[in-house]
Amino acid sequence: MNNLFKSVILSKRHVLSKNTGLIFNAVRNHWNYEYKPGPYPKTPEERAAAAKKYGMSIEEYQPHPEHMGYGDYPKLPDIGADSKDPHYPYDQPELKRNFNEPIHSSAEIFGEDRYDISMRPRFSLAHQWTWFLGTLAGAFALYIYLEDYKIGRPVTAKQYPTDGPHYLFSSK
Repeated sequence: MNNLFKSVILSKRHVLSKNTGLIFNAVRNHWNYEYKPGPYPKTPEERAAAAKKYGMSIEEYQPHPEHMGYGDYPKLPDIGADSKDPHYPYDQPELKRNFNEPIHSSAEIFGEDRYDISMRPRFSLAHQWTWFLGTLAGAFALYIYLEDYKIGRPVTAKQYPTDGPHYLFSSK
């Protein structure tokens, strides 16, 4: 990388314009070719090599099924970041993960501010539906009961000169 910068900075102008896109792309995207998973492991030796690649033991390493297309990437347990121990001294405490720890293949779903699949809900689903439908039924019952009791602005009939005497509230 150092030689690339030297060649860009110290070389001619046309080299700078050619390499600018490469530098901006490398700085902006942070993508590394090593992040791409390898082919699906079919033999025990390939499985051991993939486990070593992701820093896992052979016993705990299990790849996704082959038809899913994740290659040798490990199938990690579905534990949301909110369910992890908050007092553990993580290397990156804001993400609750350690250095070189593999990221879950659905990490965009399991963030601390997102859905937590391992969370036990406070109320059961039947309890939630009971309260929801009870609230709707109560509102509908009030609507039906109060349908005959309309509330409106109390006003008198419009006054016209042919309808009789009218009173003006002026000093004349």
